[in-house]
Amino acid sequence: MRPRLLALGILLLALAVLILNGLGFSVGKPGILPHLLYIPIILMAYFFPRRGILFSCTLSLTYFSLVLWFEPGAHYAILLAVGQVILFVLVAAVVSLLTLRLNESEEKYRGVIERSSDIILLTDTTGKATYVSPSVSRSLGIGAADVVGKGPADYVHPDDMDVVWQKIETLKKGAPFMDFTVRIRKKDGEYIFINFHGTRFFENGEFAGMQITGRDITEHLIVADTYRQANLRLATIIDLLPDPTMAIDKTGSVVAWNRAMEVLSGLPASAVMGKGGDVYTSWVRGTSGFGLILFVLHQDKDAITRTYPHAYFEGNTVRTETEITRTDGKSFSLWVSATPIFGEEGEVTGVIESVRDVTHQKKIARALKESRRYLDAIINTMPDPLFIKDHDHRFVTVNDSFCEFTGHSRENLVGKTDHDVFPEAEAAVFVEKDRGVFRTRQEDENEELLTDSQGKSHTIVTKKALYVNASQEEFIVGVIRDITQRKKTEQALQLTLKKLNTLSSITRHDILNQLMGLRAFIELTKGQVTDPEKAEFLKKADDAAEAIQRQIEFTRNYENLGVKEPTWQDVGEVFRSAVANLPLSGIAVDVQVRGISVYADPLIIKVFYTLAENSLRHGGQVTAIGLSACEGPSGLTITYRDNGVGISDADKKNLFQKGFGKHTGLGLFLSREILSITGITISETGTQGSGVRFEIHVPKGAYRFSSP
Repeated sequence: MRPRLLALGILLLALAVLILNGLGFSVGKPGILPHLLYIPIILMAYFFPRRGILFSCTLSLTYFSLVLWFEPGAHYAILLAVGQVILFVLVAAVVSLLTLRLNESEEKYRGVIERSSDIILLTDTTGKATYVSPSVSRSLGIGAADVVGKGPADYVHPDDMDVVWQKIETLKKGAPFMDFTVRIRKKDGEYIFINFHGTRFFENGEFAGMQITGRDITEHLIVADTYRQANLRLATIIDLLPDPTMAIDKTGSVVAWNRAMEVLSGLPASAVMGKGGDVYTSWVRGTSGFGLILFVLHQDKDAITRTYPHAYFEGNTVRTETEITRTDGKSFSLWVSATPIFGEEGEVTGVIESVRDVTHQKKIARALKESRRYLDAIINTMPDPLFIKDHDHRFVTVNDSFCEFTGHSRENLVGKTDHDVFPEAEAAVFVEKDRGVFRTRQEDENEELLTDSQGKSHTIVTKKALYVNASQEEFIVGVIRDITQRKKTEQALQLTLKKLNTLSSITRHDILNQLMGLRAFIELTKGQVTDPEKAEFLKKADDAAEAIQRQIEFTRNYENLGVKEPTWQDVGEVFRSAVANLPLSGIAVDVQVRGISVYADPLIIKVFYTLAENSLRHGGQVTAIGLSACEGPSGLTITYRDNGVGISDADKKNLFQKGFGKHTGLGLFLSREILSITGITISETGTQGSGVRFEIHVPKGAYRFSSP
């Protein structure tokens, strides 16, 4: 009855999801609703694996019909629906297959447990047996039903009970497993040695009992004791070896476990000597890492090559690499070598196995591989072409954008030089810039020409930087920005500005000629006027004409503002050039800026000229001017200062406004405009009476240090 109710519930859920999808399509917003179909599909495939695929096909066809009904002409939606239908069926097929496999596996392992020669039992939290495998009757002569409900005290030798309780308590407190050997009483009263290995199991997230396997090792212990004394001498030699080394005898018991192995495993020799594989591999999750020694013991070459595909033989010695995980979760990569020990008659009497921890080397190799994969994923998402070259100027990495931009495949680029790919003249420029980065170890940004595989020429800006890896190998990392269209726009704009400047120059020339005539007539009229009031009017007219003439001439110096492309300019050199044309006799010039370049309009020289000229014109008795620079978190601050009268707080508010001032009123206004072209700002922070202090703030990326 329950399966039928479950099936009905899944069908109702599927119907509800289809209705929701129909509503979503009806309003044109299906959104994530189609993904809800995975829920009934997965539930049906899991609980009814033999019907899961048929159910998913039926549900998928119904969903596909909805898409065709609501969006008959939407090709993209139909294609998307086809993909979703395929995924629905695939998901159902995978879940059904895995569920069937799981059921088969459960039956298989139940059979394995029933046929196992080891004693397998489940207990409650107190150690009382709740299940015992049939093999207990073969080992102890007692029926499984007789053991159920009994505790350890009913069969364990009284002298060994402390060990049992101690191990159980340790397991209860969180130990991952317990392993111990005790004497167990058989039905006839005889005691045998059984080695038990147990772990905890949980129900509903809480400790519910223990899973324990036991194996009769009585005969094994007797044989092991026979060989123990004979192998003490070998163990002493092995203990001195630097690599972790162990040895087993022909029974598989440990006869040597040196100090290095103790460090690697965390197990003291006393805990494993005379014990078998279930003990000396107990520090490893799984035994594949230490299974080689047993294969060599049994001379099972097929098992060696099957289990260790990379194993190779050197005489009787087998060498391989393996990965293990210690029970504390720490993983190791090991080189392992195992050599058989032969007796007088040529039979194998034991095996010596040595391991070498190469985890660090492997981690480095994996990290490099992962780093390369991670780097490739990052650079291939970049829209700008990117490349990496070695010291021989060969491409070692290029991203997808670089291949697309140049028209060359990655295979045709990696390992090649610029001379192999690009025209000779262009390649020579690329290589020369590479050499400059290797030589100066400084970043370089350069405008260049690049011709792609189709012969199309591009104007590009390439930024290159030096990268040095952990092996001290040097590489060039470069990023390209295609500015072809920008250059064409700039050229058109420059042509337009050139025409406007020509017109402005002609107009300015004509105005100055007219002003010259006007002032000449005013001067002639002055000589003929005797009336003081009229003479004052003529003087004011002449002053106005002179002011117009000054402003017209002033515009000549700034007609190229923003016309030419910004460039990298040495601050100290530009300042010295600017003040060289000023009458600075008797004024100390202190330039403390060296090796700093800023990216600015070429007219930045006019900014420094204006600042120095204003000091001379308006600063009063100025005897010193200076320039300094300081880098801060937000960028570079260039400071100009003098020791004049300074600027009042009232004037500071309008200092950079157009027309404000005692001369043309344009100097500081245009200075601010020149600097703002590349994002540079200027402000006055001085104190009246202590001189001016102009701070020019250059943002990060707009300055660089060209020398220490």
